[in-house]
Amino acid sequence: MKVDELLEDLTDLLEDSKELPVVNKVMVDKVKISEIIDEIKANLPAETRQAKRIVSERNKILDEAKKQAETLISAATQQRTDMLESSEIVKQARQEAQRIIFEAQTTSKKIKNATNNYVDTVLQKTEEALSVNLTDFHKKRQAILSLKNSAQSSAAAPSISSAPSVNVNKGNNNQAT
Repeated sequence: MKVDELLEDLTDLLEDSKELPVVNKVMVDKVKISEIIDEIKANLPAETRQAKRIVSERNKILDEAKKQAETLISAATQQRTDMLESSEIVKQARQEAQRIIFEAQTTSKKIKNATNNYVDTVLQKTEEALSVNLTDFHKKRQAILSLKNSAQSSAAAPSISSAPSVNVNKGNNNQAT
């Protein structure tokens, strides 16, 4: 379940809770609220884990690109050495070795740039998703605070009885004030 759906469930639970007269409080199911909060906590780190996994994948791709570049450079160096031994193709060997080294370096740079662009795009999308969820979270929290404040202001009206109220809740010890 998504975080915004869980926050909506939490809001619904608060709205459906029974109000206690005079004291301007509501009785809520503590277990249900705890379960919803636990689910929210479990869902928020999912985006964080995804971002860490993407960074890890980026590093693996970069390491692989470096290994490929080193292999190409090593192969080019060996090829150049072999060609130098043949006196009639020395000039060609040097040119080919330089071309292979340049190609390996160019390929490595392209892979690194593509990887960085990919990771940046994914991290940007993750950041946007987290931002939307955080904005929704703040809106839900403000709605709950508004409900609380309006309930408190309506409780400021004069009460019919000046005697303290007693709440008897049979079978449910989970009360929230």
